[in-house]
Amino acid sequence: MLIVISIMFLVCNIPIDIYMLGYAYGTFSTDTPEEKAVQWLFWAAVHILMCSNNSINFFMYFASGRKFRAAFLNTFCGVQPKKPVTQKTPSGTAARGVQNACVTTITQQ
Repeated sequence: MLIVISIMFLVCNIPIDIYMLGYAYGTFSTDTPEEKAVQWLFWAAVHILMCSNNSINFFMYFASGRKFRAAFLNTFCGVQPKKPVTQKTPSGTAARGVQNACVTTITQQ
């Protein structure tokens, strides 16, 4: 996962770094309105790519990490991960379930 996140960081951030270096050294000529429009279009594309890196990271962590999902639920739902508890049902059989502020699940054995 660390390698994938690092590669995504490089893919999303190298284009804006190249743009900023080119802009600092004056390689972009803005003589005509068309050239200026192309420069702004390129700026918008690399800026969106750089900003999208953060949202991509969130989804990658959420999809792959149990600890990340547990911390997310704890932070936003106020739920501590619990071990399943055994409870007696009205019929006298034992039911195991995990209660959670967002979702309550009870399974019967």
